[in-house]
Amino acid sequence: MLELGVRHIRDGTFNDDVLRKYLDLGQHGIRLLFITGSREAVERARKLKPMLFAIEGPNEPDGRGADWVSRIREEQQKLYAAVRGDPGTKDLPVAVSSLANLRDSPGKLGDLTPYFDFGNMHPYAAGNPSSRHWGWGLSMERAIAEARKVSGDKPILVTECGCHNRMEEQGHPGVSEAAEAKYLPRLFFVYFNRGMTRAYKYELLDLKPDPGFTDMERHFGLVRTNGTPKSSFLALKNLLHLLADPGPAAPGGSLVFQLSGTTNNMHHTLLQKRNGTFWLVLFEEAVSYDAKTRRDLEVPPVTVTLTLPWAAPEIRLFRPNASTEPTERIAASSEVKLEVPDEVLLVEIKPPQ
Repeated sequence: MLELGVRHIRDGTFNDDVLRKYLDLGQHGIRLLFITGSREAVERARKLKPMLFAIEGPNEPDGRGADWVSRIREEQQKLYAAVRGDPGTKDLPVAVSSLANLRDSPGKLGDLTPYFDFGNMHPYAAGNPSSRHWGWGLSMERAIAEARKVSGDKPILVTECGCHNRMEEQGHPGVSEAAEAKYLPRLFFVYFNRGMTRAYKYELLDLKPDPGFTDMERHFGLVRTNGTPKSSFLALKNLLHLLADPGPAAPGGSLVFQLSGTTNNMHHTLLQKRNGTFWLVLFEEAVSYDAKTRRDLEVPPVTVTLTLPWAAPEIRLFRPNASTEPTERIAASSEVKLEVPDEVLLVEIKPPQ
């Protein structure tokens, strides 16, 4: 996790050995979203407090018995009351339980906004680009609308997302490791642009050895069971290291820019570091893998022109799927032609002094 560069994790395991490991990670600045029930929440939160980000209700409890709606509603109220009612945990944020069935369960569960601080959803893309599929055949707009039947206008956490690599799976299609390395970094910017507060990739490690690829649940990891990283791990690691900007928050600036050319399927996110440097994230939100034929697709880059309001002293291009080293340096220019691929392209723009 330290090599990867993540600062937030989600888990619900708890024993003395795991507690020691949680607290060790906390010493390195990693924060935990902890899944627990109302009975244990306060006791465990007090022990985890130095590295705890928030408490989350039980994971995907919908559909477990005919009375699941009443049970979830009662448990969420008890969880919130327990956390808020204890002096040692009263300031901890609480997330509502996630729901397995994003299409039908939110409407049945209904509004629970008085009893949490963060909404919750699991928009698995099922082998698709994340902007095109948010699970259960839903579009982004429909999935968010369903989640807000529980969450109202409160901020939403995506507490599980991502792809698996069992390409033969029918109901929940997988993708190749090469395609996941393209889709995963793109996914986080799609969620960011849609206002999701934080997103947690499921999961760090493949669950158990499965050399025959018989069970999709064993192939969601960024790292294989033998400890070797997949391409998605390396792409995400490079992305996090390039965009890392540790330190206190600072006032941001603004940048007026124009992208011209074939931009119909172009996604962009503009970020700024505390030193004033802008980082423009670009990618073609294309289908990079054919789930029916189970093969990777060659997607040609799209040529666009980036126009700035002034001549930047230096512009550097990065392809985090390959490296943290710049692929190109451009000096003193206000207009740049870019070849945008179906993976993340980072454009670092240094403004004039």
